[in-house]
Amino acid sequence: RRAAPRAGREPPPAAREPPLRSASRRELPDGAARPSAALFKQLVVTALRELHGEVGAALPVDVLTYEEKTMSAILRVISSGFVKLWSALTLLGFYQNRRCAFRVLQTSPFLLALSGNSRELVLD
Repeated sequence: RRAAPRAGREPPPAAREPPLRSASRRELPDGAARPSAALFKQLVVTALRELHGEVGAALPVDVLTYEEKTMSAILRVISSGFVKLWSALTLLGFYQNRRCAFRVLQTSPFLLALSGNSRELVLD
């Protein structure tokens, strides 16, 4: 006899939602040099390594866009790694003996949702 699937059961990995994307911003003290895209990615990997070790550092995170002027980026991570990434970015307070902070501005499983703020939408 086959058992009926239970309600609320987690779907198999292949059926899960697409990778989550998040918009994040890094803050530096006034006068500090702004990191390049490569350094920004290194900061993300360092944050993951410090909190979750080598397994966390191996988490596939992509920097889809990075704006050096505002130090804003859109990151892509698989949905199962979302909490690890967010916690690592939130808890990183120093990098190379300098204070720093990441601020997560938005998260979404859909890239299009990060393109604008629905609260600022003006309908005619």
